[in-house]
Amino acid sequence: MVIVGRKFSDIAEESRAGWSDEARSVNTAARQVFSAEINQRAEFGAEIARLRRAKELTQPELQALSGVQQAEISRIESGASNPTFSTVEKLAYALGARVSLTEEAARA
Repeated sequence: MVIVGRKFSDIAEESRAGWSDEARSVNTAARQVFSAEINQRAEFGAEIARLRRAKELTQPELQALSGVQQAEISRIESGASNPTFSTVEKLAYALGARVSLTEEAARA
């Protein structure tokens, strides 16, 4: 069925209206996890871009140093990519940085 002229959010809300409380709870939890993942990707990408600019490198120059394709660097910096650990290591090495884990504050 093709619906023209309606917002997706309105259609989704109509669909959710018939859900059980359990289904709503699961959906809410999944949306929170997805949102957190998207935010982490955006933060990571912004940090890669900040480090690259601090080294006064262009994306093509970072590509030459890291072996990571410029298009992938662009996707990472924009938060649109979920890079492998190998890719993260290559970028970190090329940027003179290191990969480390930090403990998050307790989750609410």
